[in-house]
Amino acid sequence: MFRLQDVSYLYPSAQKGAALNHVSVAVSQGEFRWLLGPSGAGKSSLLRLLALDARASSGMVEVLGVPVMQARRGVIARLRQRIGVVYQDFRLLDDLSVFDNVALPLRLQLRPESEIRHEVNAIMKWVGLGSRINALPPQLSGGEQQRVAIARAVIHRPALLLADEPTNALDDRQATRLMTMFHRLAELGTTIVVATHNDALVRKYPAHAIELMQGYLVQEG
Repeated sequence: MFRLQDVSYLYPSAQKGAALNHVSVAVSQGEFRWLLGPSGAGKSSLLRLLALDARASSGMVEVLGVPVMQARRGVIARLRQRIGVVYQDFRLLDDLSVFDNVALPLRLQLRPESEIRHEVNAIMKWVGLGSRINALPPQLSGGEQQRVAIARAVIHRPALLLADEPTNALDDRQATRLMTMFHRLAELGTTIVVATHNDALVRKYPAHAIELMQGYLVQEG
């Protein structure tokens, strides 16, 4: 779950002004939300705040029960381990194999290597890349890299999952499988926020939405 109360976020360059303006929104544990709005609306900035990649300029931010504005560095580090993120640019580590990229969240949790190998092999088969676990990310297509990024984000069963345009490089079959998995994770208690420009996908999988426009919240629910 997360709560934002009267949150504003300024771009690092003051000349650009505010990315988010006085946004208040609350989402309970196990809920699925679309994050909608045109380019420049503030979607990526909101995801960065929730992923703890940025700090709000003002207001209150609570993620998974933790008031992050006052939290110490160690608390933030542990909290990040409970969050899964699918970045639009994938952010895979090019010098690590697919296996090691996907295993990273589990290794940060100090899970046994035998358990890690089992979990990674299982999820890579699920995303259809079981034969590519020894490849390096640059050797994969864009769609394959996106599936690796998705596998890495969900392998540790995060309490909060944030996805920025996760179906962009996927075909319809893979997109359907992904949305089925997201809804299954929500049923198991994961809070999920998916940013998208894909109106057809939103119509096919109706759900409550957080909609932004020029940094302002124009719709919740």
